[in-house]
Amino acid sequence: MTRLHFAVDHGGYELGRALQKRAEDAGYEVVWHGADALDPGDDYPLFTIAAAKATVADQDAAVDAFGVVVVDEASAGVIAANKVNGARAVTAASPRGAATTREVVDANVLVFEGIAFEENAWHTIAAFVTTHLPHDVARGRQILQIEEYENAGTIEGWAVQLEPEQIAVTHED
Repeated sequence: MTRLHFAVDHGGYELGRALQKRAEDAGYEVVWHGADALDPGDDYPLFTIAAAKATVADQDAAVDAFGVVVVDEASAGVIAANKVNGARAVTAASPRGAATTREVVDANVLVFEGIAFEENAWHTIAAFVTTHLPHDVARGRQILQIEEYENAGTIEGWAVQLEPEQIAVTHED
């Protein structure tokens, strides 16, 4: 079962609760990281970082998990979530956009603005959590380079080595 870590602030509270209900009704396991009530004075980093940390911890433990953040300003949520080592937070305005972020950077946290349309946001979440990173050497290498910089502050250019059985061989007759 896929686990979704939800985080919302005052600007995303109503949409976040609606998406939480849809996710639970669809059979996803939902973990709520706040806000617990509509509070116009709350601060998005507390909730966003908690959801991103939980998402990364679950993924590190081989749990199928993603973060869903709904805040007043999506770009602010993306920046906050991406401060968590291992989080690859993005915003996407459509299911196609969400699928692309999964295929290109293996994004694991999806951020919406609270003014997003519920129906579109729900379909975007569904595309996000059901799209997988393709087995592509170039994409894997690029993600490793990002992680290398995140962890070591350098990009030495990690090489992805393939075993001979992983390389498709065709024979000309």
